[in-house]
Amino acid sequence: DRRGAADGGATLADSDAVVSRAVEREAERVDYLMDKEEGVQHAEIRAKVQKAMTRWVNVFREEEGLKKALEVIREAREEYADVFVADPSKTFNTDLQMTYETRNVIDVAEAITVGALAREEFRGAHWRKEFQERRDDEWLKHTLLEWNEGSPQLYYKPVDLEGEDETYEPKERSY
Repeated sequence: DRRGAADGGATLADSDAVVSRAVEREAERVDYLMDKEEGVQHAEIRAKVQKAMTRWVNVFREEEGLKKALEVIREAREEYADVFVADPSKTFNTDLQMTYETRNVIDVAEAITVGALAREEFRGAHWRKEFQERRDDEWLKHTLLEWNEGSPQLYYKPVDLEGEDETYEPKERSY
């Protein structure tokens, strides 16, 4: 039924069914994590990602360091496939919570690093040794990311400098 189609071919999904399926998948994931009796603990993986982000993806960034960080982050993602929850309790299980959050840490770390590698300029809190000037002609845009089949894909959106009552002019920061 194409009555709800916006582009002539898509159909609207039943929102209740989408939510139900998402809840079902997460319940299966919790069961999987809780049923495993051994593997890698989230704290080891998280510490590795945090160390890489602190060392190579801080405010002062270089291409070589960003690439090293990306390698570590992607290794951590592979290791996460073997993660398990050591605490078997079913209520207030912070080990389970931290295991979930570690996956999110990996996703965010990869998104930040991929975006930093792509953005070949100096802007705000993003400093690249190889690119010491801000390049508004090329980079005055928002860097956005979506996951396609498990891989991050960047895309961009224009910056709107027109406010309700005024036009905003970007200003340089110096350190």
